[in-house]
Amino acid sequence: MLAVAVAVPAVRHVLDERERAAHEAAVARTIAAEVDKRTTHEQTVVRTSRGMSQAGRAVADRMLILSSCASTGAQPSGPNGRLPSSALCTVPPSSVQLRADAAEAWASLQEAFKEALGRYPCVNNGYRSYAQQAKMHAGNPGMVAPPGTSNHGLGLALDLCTNSDGRAGTSAWAWMDAHASDYGWDIPYWARPGGSRPEPWHWEYVASGDRVS
Repeated sequence: MLAVAVAVPAVRHVLDERERAAHEAAVARTIAAEVDKRTTHEQTVVRTSRGMSQAGRAVADRMLILSSCASTGAQPSGPNGRLPSSALCTVPPSSVQLRADAAEAWASLQEAFKEALGRYPCVNNGYRSYAQQAKMHAGNPGMVAPPGTSNHGLGLALDLCTNSDGRAGTSAWAWMDAHASDYGWDIPYWARPGGSRPEPWHWEYVASGDRVS
């Protein structure tokens, strides 16, 4: 009987140790899971914060660039080539001028372009005065629209650099073709490669609804 009496506490001790070990292991797993959960959460917060910061900086930069641009409200639809200077906004870094609503949309587009390709698109020209359009038409009547008939004269068109981003088949042109419409810009059907008068560098702000068709 003495041997049995000694054995029972020993068995209980072994069971207690096993339960304690199992409990400690369970606690350790819980702690590890919580640590992993918190680490994942912190990493997500950091990524979100960085993303918000980058987006915020882009918006802030755009607001700073166009801070004096009256891009909301009614916009003048003419006279073609004779828009008042107050209706035009300059968009860095190209210094291209566009009508205010088109300028704001282009500023948004080029920020997305830069995020995707690491730089701003190369822009040749935007708004043209009546005199500028007349001079360009006289020099190349087969390519340049007569004065008073171009969307450049409404501040609703721009040309990408013909020797780089305005060339179909480049990564820049492919990005524009895929994403420009998200920002209200597009290339007219006649200007597309294979169109009646291909000008792949020519893009227009179509969201306004008052451009020359």
